[in-house]
Amino acid sequence: MVLNLMETNFTSDCRALMRHEIGAASGNEVFFIGRCNVDGLVCEVEVIARGSKVAVPAILTRASCGDVVIHNHPSGDLTPSAADMEIASVAGNQGIGFAIIDNDCNRCYQVVSPFTEQKGELLSLDEIGRVFAPDGMMAHLKGYEQRDEQLRMAFAVAEAFNNDKVVLVEAGTGTGKSLAYLVPSILWAVRNNQRVVISTNTINLQEQLIKKDLPFLARNSSVEFKAALVKGRSNYACLRKLEQAEAEPSLFPDEATAELTSIIEWSKGCQDGCRSDLSFTPRGSTWEEVCCEADQCSRSKCKHFNRCFFYRARRDSSAARILVVNHALLLSDIVLRKETGYDATAILPPFERLIFDEGHHLEDVATSHLSLVISRGAILKQLNRLVPQKASRAGLLTIISSRLTRELPESMEALYTELSALLETHLLPKAHDVANLTEATMDWMALALECETGAEGRERKLRITPEVERKAFWQECRQRVQTLADAIGDYTSALRTLLRRCGDLPDRLKEKLADQLLDAGGIEGRLQAMADGLLFFITDPEGYCRWIETSSGHRGVQARLCAAPLDISGQVRETILDRLKTIIVTSATLTVGGDFKYLKKRTGFSLLPKERFNELRLASPFDYARQVFVAVPDDMPEPTAPGFREALEERILRAVAVSRGGAFILFTSYDLLNKVHASLAPELARLGLTALKQGATGRHALLAHFRKEGNAVLFGTDSFWEGVDVKGEALRLVIIARLPFQVPTEPVQQARSEQIDAGGGDSFREFSIPQAVIKFRQGFGRLIRSRDDRGAVLILDRRITTKGYGKIFLRSLPDTELITGDSDAVFEKMAVFFGEKLN
Repeated sequence: MVLNLMETNFTSDCRALMRHEIGAASGNEVFFIGRCNVDGLVCEVEVIARGSKVAVPAILTRASCGDVVIHNHPSGDLTPSAADMEIASVAGNQGIGFAIIDNDCNRCYQVVSPFTEQKGELLSLDEIGRVFAPDGMMAHLKGYEQRDEQLRMAFAVAEAFNNDKVVLVEAGTGTGKSLAYLVPSILWAVRNNQRVVISTNTINLQEQLIKKDLPFLARNSSVEFKAALVKGRSNYACLRKLEQAEAEPSLFPDEATAELTSIIEWSKGCQDGCRSDLSFTPRGSTWEEVCCEADQCSRSKCKHFNRCFFYRARRDSSAARILVVNHALLLSDIVLRKETGYDATAILPPFERLIFDEGHHLEDVATSHLSLVISRGAILKQLNRLVPQKASRAGLLTIISSRLTRELPESMEALYTELSALLETHLLPKAHDVANLTEATMDWMALALECETGAEGRERKLRITPEVERKAFWQECRQRVQTLADAIGDYTSALRTLLRRCGDLPDRLKEKLADQLLDAGGIEGRLQAMADGLLFFITDPEGYCRWIETSSGHRGVQARLCAAPLDISGQVRETILDRLKTIIVTSATLTVGGDFKYLKKRTGFSLLPKERFNELRLASPFDYARQVFVAVPDDMPEPTAPGFREALEERILRAVAVSRGGAFILFTSYDLLNKVHASLAPELARLGLTALKQGATGRHALLAHFRKEGNAVLFGTDSFWEGVDVKGEALRLVIIARLPFQVPTEPVQQARSEQIDAGGGDSFREFSIPQAVIKFRQGFGRLIRSRDDRGAVLILDRRITTKGYGKIFLRSLPDTELITGDSDAVFEKMAVFFGEKLN
């Protein structure tokens, strides 16, 4: 008889759940049905019967081929009895596994292995072609028309799966790219028992996949598959923290009380425990107090583990073959996987096939994930949880101190003296000292930055360059940051000692303090990471851009220390491209002037061997020449010339009068947006048009209002250039106020440009223009979202026709006529396009 360790057959979550159920049955026999994930591990178990083999025939009727029937031998002897062998024989004939375990769930004897299909089957292009044929499965989709572009993309994805390739696919709007990659992904996942991860940047696309595309395929496909939307831990409420909030309300700010009460009541009846299911939107600070966090989770040791919202969702995703995630979660998983091993479960279950949709965001997302930001608020928040500034509130350390005083036995006087000294002479009073030092350091930083930059406005940024490092300002800054890092480091060292010594407390007291010790341990790790980050900031790390920034708000001026990598291409190759077998990166806007060169160079694809890499450009099937009017008035002053804003306002007003609203006005800065909106809102009201401004309310509410009005004029920036889908008459005019070049003084932008120039390149043509072109294409793409859409794009930045680089922008647009001329001529032609006459 060969005994296996449980971890070779069961996930840790399942082992913990079975151990819990066996304990609840006082160690008697418990029968489970286990369901395997795509790696062959039992990832879900369900209790079916307790205490008798008589119930086993009923169990077998509820199990399916590939499942496992599991039961424990209370004696610890895992030798199968005659009855066990009889059951195993019946189960094996049905493809059902049979296993015996000990009560502690440490040892396992697998009498019969479950049936697992190992085909290693290549995808058939003929089969995929039939799916997309006029009379194929897609014919169930309302209004479906076979599109060559969609079929070519589906074939390219299938071949990437078959040949372990990396492929860049630019698929123009209307291609149907999501179905083009979903069909081969599902077929590959099911036929080869492998996961495929699909990553998106926006919630809109996630919702389309989960609520529309995948359900359609599940209803109409002959292939059965399971898909799951995977969300990060912080989206889920933590039952332990909610219980603590109910029992110790003094731990939490007074202003959070009402929201916490509502969340606690909601959690008692909800199914998923996900923030998005709440009937209201809690403040971020309130949700952070009760959400699930990796460094404050005891996992299977937690008494709530069986009900835990997060782990239930994780078990569900472990059994799924198609996982839908966002880019931030994917990058978090990959960064963690680099530290823990690529075959381990980091945040996502192990996977080797990836679809990266909205792929033009890859560099920005990777940069964000590899960056450092340390603020006053982040440090103070952690210290305040340990020892609150307000005497009326309890803190984790004050609760620990109080319970030690009341409940530690006199027989442990030496331990009490040691712990009390740590708390009373160091941790409790010095939390305020470190907090005061943090405030003093950050306040000095804000004042010094004002003197150094002389800049006006709500935001100031100073990049740490060799020139800045030679100044007295930087010498003092370094010294102050070093002092703060040392103070936080000393404090966390004392906190670590306290937590380690609390391991010697009596079990009953340790159990009473379990929540506080767990949370304090998480805070210790966060504070240590901040101390390390502060030291990193002042050591001039190679390949990083560092800067100090301040912003003004209702809490005054806040300073932040920031650092970001200059070149992420090598890390993307090491952590993603070289580790996964199949990668599809797709978007409607991956190329600049029809070339993938910019994306490949910035994100590491150019480092791949040519035989592993393919690229494919697919034009939009829309008839832009018929559907779109594109114009550039050539009598506009340049954006930096005097009178530009006034000219901009006049042309906007004329354009929306012609279109009768239904317009997006896209800006590149909030400052210009606010000024133009303030000037034009009264005029728009007189025209009977509704003026909407980004920031006045949430994006979803703003878009709902825009669609409902039908004649609205929405003033937007940044987030409205992309990821917004308004089909039909509601949107019939897009105005681009100026070409979307990044602000050249942004620290990372500036440092990357200097790095390119220092290497002999031309940063404006190799970096600034490509960035702007991709965003310009995204803004242009807001207008036409279906074959029936029709409207105008008005570009009020004449540089697109007067500067040499303007041709690159124009070459990146779909084939359509560009109308130029003075404003009168342009608006007359626009009126004809809209079927109206100018007065």
